[in-house]
Amino acid sequence: MIQESEQLVKVLQKFPDQNPNPVLRFSDKGILQYYNSPSEPIIDAWKININDKPNKKFLDKLKITLAENEHSFEINVDSKSFLLKAVYIRELGSINVYGTDITAKKAIDKFPDQNPNPVMRISKEGILNYNNKASFDIVNSHNLKIGEMISDYLIELVSKTILTNSITQNELTAGNKTYLANFVPVPEFGFIIIYATDITAKKVINKFPDKNPNPVMRLGKNGELKYFNDASKYIIKNWDIALNDTIPKEIIKNLTKPNANDIHNMEFEIGNKTYYLNLVKINEFDFFLLYGTDITDTKDKEMILAKLSKYFSPQVYNSIFTGELDVKIDTNRKNLTVFFSDIKGFTTITEKLEPEILTELITYYLTEMTNIAIEYGGTVDKYIGDAIMIFFGDPKTDGITKDAVSCVAMALKMRRKLKTIRKRWASFGLTESLDVRMGIHTDVCTVGNFGSQDRLDYTVLGNGVNLASRLESLANPNEILISENTFNIIKKDIDCTYVDEIIVKGKSHPIKTFQVQNLISKNDRRETIDYETDGFLLMLDKEQIKNTEKIISYLKKSLDHLKD
Repeated sequence: MIQESEQLVKVLQKFPDQNPNPVLRFSDKGILQYYNSPSEPIIDAWKININDKPNKKFLDKLKITLAENEHSFEINVDSKSFLLKAVYIRELGSINVYGTDITAKKAIDKFPDQNPNPVMRISKEGILNYNNKASFDIVNSHNLKIGEMISDYLIELVSKTILTNSITQNELTAGNKTYLANFVPVPEFGFIIIYATDITAKKVINKFPDKNPNPVMRLGKNGELKYFNDASKYIIKNWDIALNDTIPKEIIKNLTKPNANDIHNMEFEIGNKTYYLNLVKINEFDFFLLYGTDITDTKDKEMILAKLSKYFSPQVYNSIFTGELDVKIDTNRKNLTVFFSDIKGFTTITEKLEPEILTELITYYLTEMTNIAIEYGGTVDKYIGDAIMIFFGDPKTDGITKDAVSCVAMALKMRRKLKTIRKRWASFGLTESLDVRMGIHTDVCTVGNFGSQDRLDYTVLGNGVNLASRLESLANPNEILISENTFNIIKKDIDCTYVDEIIVKGKSHPIKTFQVQNLISKNDRRETIDYETDGFLLMLDKEQIKNTEKIISYLKKSLDHLKD
């Protein structure tokens, strides 16, 4: 009998060597008697050997074991965690300690707390062991509680995972939200982890375009068509593509741009229609949404308005279509500066030209003059053959002084521009000189919509208009003749020379006239030289010069030529 007991003791002492988990044996005094190979990390960390005692904290755990026969507790050794179960074997007068490495399990337990997405752990028996804060909606919606059985619906899903021993995927609803849940089996620890992602927004995006009255398409990252709503059918038909086909290359080009996250208002002609296409990248789901707007009617209206705009001065056109100017018979009395010009001897010139050439020349002249008028803020009232009527002060005004100065500055630029226009006319074989007379007067005039109930003309009436026209007719070729009214307003900004007094019908006293020489206003900072005489013409505008060295070279050659 004694021999059999000794053999049993030897077997018990030898058995732990085969255990893959740590096993240690201590005497009831706390002295280490044995440890197996998997226990070495613990022994090394404690820095003890056989017949040594461990640290006081561990000895306290052994004392509890002696009192209770069994005791379980955790220890941390370096970066590892162990769950230890100490068992007092009274027959051997020793305490066996059985360990399990729970490092991975503790990491799994801890990690989901930091996860912004729902994570839950369910035992293979269907008990909820853990859920993180992000799982709040799912837990509440399914009435789940830690330590209790999960709902029948979740049991069905968990059972499928256990039976297949593989990851399964299902959708979970929680109130108004939808989650895509991955059920991951962890057989090592006998539980299933549920990782969920909120896909509510994606489902809404997928569903919403069906109700959109405008075209909406979903594209893959390489431009393949993944979805289109009913409103997109016209586009899809004209592109001649189907689902999973690639959309036209001009759209794909924009997909590959570095800033392709948000590209607005790409205008495309598709069939007989015109669309604005807005491309938006949805980074969260790695696809593009292409939103379309049919602007065919808008483009047609724009074309009509563009044609109508040719019949209005830009200021009048803009005022009408912004609502600032009503389209009705309505007039006002305002201080305006009125400008007239016409070409000397134009009737004689027209008799020598073919209609096509005449049209080209007068169009070029009027276009250049009109561009200058718009640049300075003038309202082009009308063209009367070669004559032009322009006024300043309505519908927009910068004040009487600035309006008058702008008008005279415009006239000076027009006169300078004539040198360029003369060259164009000469290229058509015209020998007559292009000379223009200009007249300017500032006065209170009546301005607004005149006409009948069916047709309106936005224009200016009054003695001030008549006087400006009279000044133009009295001016010498290439002269800018202004009234005393205008001179008194601009004399600090414009260099003028007194000419003479004139008698005007309807005026009780003579009108003094002045010839405009040059602009000295601070508003015109250009440094210009403008001089012409027989055999000599010099016009210098520093703002327009691009190659200063070349100009200096030509001036030096001219000086040398004059000295010879």
